[in-house]
Amino acid sequence: MHIDKMSPIPVYYQLRNIILNKIKSAEYSEEDLIPSERELSEILGISRMTVRHALSQLVNEGLLYREKGKGTFVAKKKIVQNNITSFSEIVKLKGLVPSTEILFFGKDVKNNEMKNILDMEIDEPLYNLKRLRLANLKPIGIEEVFLPEKYFEGIEKYDFTSSLYSIIKDKYSITINYTDNIIQAKTPTKEEKILLKITSATPILKISGISCSEDDIKLFYQNDTYRSDEYQYNARIFMNKLR
Repeated sequence: MHIDKMSPIPVYYQLRNIILNKIKSAEYSEEDLIPSERELSEILGISRMTVRHALSQLVNEGLLYREKGKGTFVAKKKIVQNNITSFSEIVKLKGLVPSTEILFFGKDVKNNEMKNILDMEIDEPLYNLKRLRLANLKPIGIEEVFLPEKYFEGIEKYDFTSSLYSIIKDKYSITINYTDNIIQAKTPTKEEKILLKITSATPILKISGISCSEDDIKLFYQNDTYRSDEYQYNARIFMNKLR
């Protein structure tokens, strides 16, 4: 490690980049304990305050985490959702093995609130599917989806342990054009703690929204719960052009 004190690049930022490159090259692996503030200060001949600034920035970026009395560690890489992609595909891209447990499947005829959200008539049937999603057998999320029968008649004959998006695309020739999502950080319920094998200390991400077709037809409503320590949802926000 080397710090160029004559460089116009701030010293703390040089150290940030040094540690970041060590993480990218796998010299520092997930869950590794990195050198302490005192050690880095002595090795590089810089102040502990400068070291703390660099480490704090990486902690804020989610690349490092601190444990009181133990030190600073390299954070685990989370499963990242960037666009309308199935959980199975995302997990496979990370080099992990996806799996699914079916928690519930049935036809809901009384959920008038959900029918109203999906612009359905009161007497129209609605499918309800709830699944536990895992990566390398580790619980990552709980996904619950409501699908109007009029668009997905006979869907119960398909394998829900695989990608639901693939079923919708391949079996019903339906393309999802966009999804309107609401994302919230919450404390897990008793059921969520049991299913995801977490404690109240682990926040969860609640992602709910309506997926629509190219003709703006409301195809289904999804209400998902993910472990915040394992899953990250990225959203790109556009500024409307002034007219």
